[in-house]
Amino acid sequence: MPIALGYDYDIFVSYARQDDFAAKGQDGWVTQFLDRLDPALRQRLGGSGRSLKIFFDREAIGANYRLPEILAAVKRSALFLVVGSPCYVASDWANQELQTFVAHTSVPSRIFLIEFLPMSGDEGYPASLANHARSEFWMPSKHRHTPMSLSPTSDAEEFLPLVHSLAADLRDKLMLMRVLPRAQSVSFAATNRTTSQADRIDSSRPTGGESAPKRTVLLAQGTDDVEDEIEQMRRFLGQFDDEVSVLPAAGYPQGGEAFRAAVSEDLAKSGLFVQLLGRRFGRKPPDLPEGYTLCQLEAARAAQVPIMQWRHPELETSAVTDPLYREIVTAETVVSSGLEAFKRQILDWVREPQPRPRCTRSSTVFINADDKDMTIAKQVERECLASALTTILPMFGPSSEANRKDLAETLTECDVIVFIYGDTTQDWIRAQLRFFSKVKSRREAEPRLLAICNGPPPKADIGISFPNAQVINCPDGWNLDPIRKLIQQVGQ
Repeated sequence: MPIALGYDYDIFVSYARQDDFAAKGQDGWVTQFLDRLDPALRQRLGGSGRSLKIFFDREAIGANYRLPEILAAVKRSALFLVVGSPCYVASDWANQELQTFVAHTSVPSRIFLIEFLPMSGDEGYPASLANHARSEFWMPSKHRHTPMSLSPTSDAEEFLPLVHSLAADLRDKLMLMRVLPRAQSVSFAATNRTTSQADRIDSSRPTGGESAPKRTVLLAQGTDDVEDEIEQMRRFLGQFDDEVSVLPAAGYPQGGEAFRAAVSEDLAKSGLFVQLLGRRFGRKPPDLPEGYTLCQLEAARAAQVPIMQWRHPELETSAVTDPLYREIVTAETVVSSGLEAFKRQILDWVREPQPRPRCTRSSTVFINADDKDMTIAKQVERECLASALTTILPMFGPSSEANRKDLAETLTECDVIVFIYGDTTQDWIRAQLRFFSKVKSRREAEPRLLAICNGPPPKADIGISFPNAQVINCPDGWNLDPIRKLIQQVGQ
């Protein structure tokens, strides 16, 4: 049985076969590296070292007939050791291994990266490795400073300390995963529920009657020092898979817009944002200057998703030197408690009775425009429909009395009123605003939004103002962006 409980292999070694090529009768570099890492790791594991299982496929690549077998081993491995190099990045086989592992873990610290040779020119690692810590098993040559891999024999003084340092890190992670075994998969749990683990853990679980709808929790990406607590929380909630879904399903892409977009997409599906805070702020890559911790928190606030945060009770907030991070860890949404108590709080939220959604009518938008401005009015109408809002345009026709009656009723009944002042005359817009002022006393409530959109050409002040009215000025040409933002707010 491997050291990491619940897995078939403790370590999967992912490498490019070109990096293990060697002269006839000699072992390649990756093979020599593993021949030294294996005993170094077993020595640090003590008696447990006898159980160590490393998946290292030494067969040459031919057709892809073995790929399913290899990828199955990736999924059943506790740790993933990458031998990085330009050949690794170019290898389709190696990249499929990496993508498979990333898709099956939310804990980046289960990936270890050593570098056989550095990237050069425009080359770069995939997003899942781009910001990952790495051990460099190469050095510049003395003459031309050309990168050269360290030789396991002639460079033993530099090579072996790196091997033993990596062995120590692997040992620590494996022993932690032995204490915190892998949770059963959803499919296994779903087919073995006669007396399920979830029921044994919590007998207070609601029974009988109509089952409550599943709730969704976004468990935020954290810093390295709380990744194990995050994994414990994920496994704990996974025991109640018929009550709660946990996002993300796999790790987020690291860096910039891809990270922001993935977090925002998951927040749109979530009812609760859960963030476990470590002792430090965490990474701030160049394309995400606020850092991963603050980026996720600000996104949750912007999405108006309820927030529950946790920090270890032994974390001394006075010792946090970064003022912004100190503000985060001392916020009123942060709980300082044992992790078990915090787990219970999350489960209590999951089981909180949910109010039945009320049937509410869609907001109705009146787009009041002269026939000279119907082109822009139609564009605003399309934006409203995209936000699932009912729209009304003015009635045109020969009967002025019927038109006036329809206008009065529409101005008193609509939730949102948008006046378009573009190619029409100042007399027209002043007459419309005076008429609205006259009939608005008939309304049951103030409009949710009253907007006056001034378009080209540049105009003199209308001379009529309303409290809380939104005025959008586009003297040089119609810009739908500010109008779109207002409409989207109404549609939320």
